[in-house]
Amino acid sequence: MNSAVGISEAGSQSAPKQDLRAQLAEYVAQQSAPKQSFHKWMRILEWVSLALPVGVFAIALYLSFAWQSVPGQAIATAWLCFPLSLTPLILLSGLHAIILGAYPPNNLLGKTMRISISVPGQEVDKLVPLRVGSKAAAWGWGTIVLALVIGAFWGVIAWAAWTVNLALLTPLITFLGYVLGIAIAGSILFALFRDISRRIARSR
Repeated sequence: MNSAVGISEAGSQSAPKQDLRAQLAEYVAQQSAPKQSFHKWMRILEWVSLALPVGVFAIALYLSFAWQSVPGQAIATAWLCFPLSLTPLILLSGLHAIILGAYPPNNLLGKTMRISISVPGQEVDKLVPLRVGSKAAAWGWGTIVLALVIGAFWGVIAWAAWTVNLALLTPLITFLGYVLGIAIAGSILFALFRDISRRIARSR
C-alpha cells in the first residue's frame, strides 16, 4: 500500500520527466513477486488477444474481395465483428488494472499521453501520471463496463446484419450515426478551440 502511495506521489512530481511506460515499470518493480508474475502473464494474454481482431480483419478483407461468391450480409457482419473482437483485449486490460493496481496496465491500452496546455507566451506538454490504488481500480472497472457495452452493442448489430433484421438494424445504425456525428463535430470544435488558444498564446 505504501509503495502505491509512493509511486503516485512520485508520478505526480516527476510527470514532466517520465512517460507512462517508465512510471509503470517503476511501479511494477516495487510490487511483490506474485504481482510481477501476474503482470507478466497478463501482458502475454493481452498480446495474444490481439490475434482475434487481426483474424477478423483478415476475414473481412477476404470476404470483401470475394464479394461475388459470398452472401452480402456476410461481408457486413464480418466488418461489424471487428470492433466486437476488441472486447477481450479491453476486458483483460480492465482486469489487469484492478489486480495490479495501476492504470493503464499496458502500452496497448494507453501509450504516452500528453495534455497540451496553453499559457501566456508558451505551450506546456504535461504528461498524464500513472493512476494507482483506488483510482486505478475505478478506471479498471470502468474499462470492463466499457468493454461489455461495446461487446453488447456491436454484437447485436452484427447479429442483426447477419439475420437481415432491418427492424433492429435501422435504429441501431441511426443511433451510431448520431454518436459519430456528435463525436466528429466535437473533435472539430476542440481542434479549433485549441488552435485559437495557441494563436492567442503566441501573440502575447
